[in-house]
Amino acid sequence: MKVYNSPDNWPRPPLGWQPHEGWHPDPAWGPAPPGHNFWIEVPETAFAPEPQGKTLTTTAFVLAAVAIVLCWIPILNILGFLLGLSAVVMAIIALTTTRRTGFPVRGMTIAALAIGGVSLIGVITFQMAYSSSSNERHNASASSAVTQSAVPSATSAQPPTSSPEAVVAVEGSAEKPHSLGTAAIVGSDYQVQVLSVKLNATDEVVANNMFNKSPKGRYVLVDLAVTYAGAKEGNPWIDLSPTFVGTDARQYDASSCGASLDNGAMQVPTLEKGGRAEYQVCMDVPTGAIEGGKIFIQKSFSTNSKSRIYWGLS
Repeated sequence: MKVYNSPDNWPRPPLGWQPHEGWHPDPAWGPAPPGHNFWIEVPETAFAPEPQGKTLTTTAFVLAAVAIVLCWIPILNILGFLLGLSAVVMAIIALTTTRRTGFPVRGMTIAALAIGGVSLIGVITFQMAYSSSSNERHNASASSAVTQSAVPSATSAQPPTSSPEAVVAVEGSAEKPHSLGTAAIVGSDYQVQVLSVKLNATDEVVANNMFNKSPKGRYVLVDLAVTYAGAKEGNPWIDLSPTFVGTDARQYDASSCGASLDNGAMQVPTLEKGGRAEYQVCMDVPTGAIEGGKIFIQKSFSTNSKSRIYWGLS
């Protein structure tokens, strides 16, 4: 097709402008250069409309990429699920639009749909694994409590001369927890100290942020110091799981709190070998289950109760 070609010494018209019938150039522009070609031949595709759905496709791909990163991170994977779901919906709409208009399906649209779907599966898998791990820890704790309560009744029926030898409690175990301030190795990558435990930190936590809600029981605030000793890099808020064991034989981790803290775990940067950081975690614990409780810390997602290191509240 032919399009209008304005001389270089004339004002440049808007893109796609064509002279209408009866149009004449302004005499003030001067004459056109000798031999200037006012009409040039261009291919039809130069003015083809942009395929519909391009914006949706790009947005869906970006959301899917962010979702696949967040789907494995605790707490943030909830946001990852929402972004992944949005990416899938946008990709489906984009596919429908491109097919209806006759334009070929873009590879980026299919990629966004696939990545968004994988992120949704990742979040669901992670949540199922985490729930299974929590149930196993709870069952192991309940089984241990039942076994301990049954031992005295079984041994009391035996003659005094056949009583079993006393079992020596190990430092840092549930029977002999460390005192506050004591450093201990958790896993093989971290040296951890429980610096202090505030058993009634409700007013402090609620006042810290206008969106922090009142607890169902009472907020317990734990101050931690960690030093990374691994060979690569560590993120304590992902790698470590602080838990309060109440006198009601139940466990309460940081997910029971949900409050925003100025020095919260998520404020801690990634640590290199030898890097040290201090941060706080809080738990929402029933008031009657606090006094006499204990704190234990272990590697996240570990189902081995023997890997737990305990601290007392004093």
